[in-house]
Formats: sequence, C-alpha cells, structure tokens
Amino acid sequence: MVRKKQSVRYIIAVFIATFFIASLLGSGAEAFLKFSPVSLTWILLMVVIAVGILFDIIGIAVTAADEAPHHARAAKRVFGAKQSVYLIKHADKVANFANDIVGDITGTLSGAMGATIILSLIAKFSVLSTWKVLLNVLILALIASLTVTGKAWGKTIAINESNRIVDMTGRVMASVEKVTGLNITKNKRGGK
Repeated sequence: MVRKKQSVRYIIAVFIATFFIASLLGSGAEAFLKFSPVSLTWILLMVVIAVGILFDIIGIAVTAADEAPHHARAAKRVFGAKQSVYLIKHADKVANFANDIVGDITGTLSGAMGATIILSLIAKFSVLSTWKVLLNVLILALIASLTVTGKAWGKTIAINESNRIVDMTGRVMASVEKVTGLNITKNKRGGK
C-alpha cells in the first residue's frame, strides 16, 4: 500500500513538473523566437533536438549500466562516482525524466519551433504562402527525421558505452552540486 501511495505521488509530481517546465519553456521560446531572425531560430531548433537526443542517451545508459564498477569508483572516492551510483539506483526515475519528460518537451518544442519557422518564412516571402501546407509537411518531416535518426544512433551508443556515459553524467552532476551547493543526488556529505 505504501508503494502504491509513493507511485501515485510520483506520477502527480511528474505531471505537475512537466506542466510547469513545458509552460515555462514554451512561453519563453515563443517570446524569444518572435523577435529572432529565422537563422537563429534554426540554430536554436538544432540545439533543442540535440538536447532531446542527449537526454535520451542518458536515459538509456542508466538503465543499461552495470552498478559494480561505479561502486568501486565510489569506494575510492572518485569524483562523480557517488552520483553515478545514485543515477543507476534510480534508473527508472532518471529514465522517465530524461526520456519522457525532457524528450517529450523537446519534441513538442521542436514542432512548435518548426511552425514558427514556417510562419516567419511566409511573412518574409509572401510567394511561399501558396506552398504553406507543403512547407509545413517538409519542415515537420525534417524535424522528425533528425530527432528519430539521432535517437536511434544515440541508443546504440548508450547501450555500448553505458558505463562511460553514466560516469560522465555523474561527473557533470557532481560539478553542478559543487558549484551550486545543491545536493541533487541526496548524498550524505562526508569525507571529500
């Protein structure tokens, strides 16, 4: 019964967090893109797609990684090893956050950015308005192709290099914790 309550709480927390993150990023991106040139929008679109692919790689890697080498590194107090162990122990939640929350938000955001690019192009070149439907299909197909191809490539890397990816992610998290003073992974402070 306790496990069911925790599961329900987690699902509610995921819903609320996703709603607010998507609202914040969506409104911020829309406001930014409204006043940005089309070339900058394309660059930002590529960054959003890359972030989605990167987080997909991390989500797959934590589920495929072997915990033992990270415990050995943590015992030797290697920087980021405790965070790596934390990621693997919480692989279900990390994968949910990385693959589902970040992945779906970046997917939705990239589609909205594609629509913004189409509207910008039509506003600049009115002759393109007759090709609006075709442009829409082509740009959204390009975004989907880049995302799916990148994630397919990333999954192969994530499975084959899972321990190295988790190690790098652990180091990044340890650096963030050190710089910000936040204790994201809830490790007890002690020793180094």
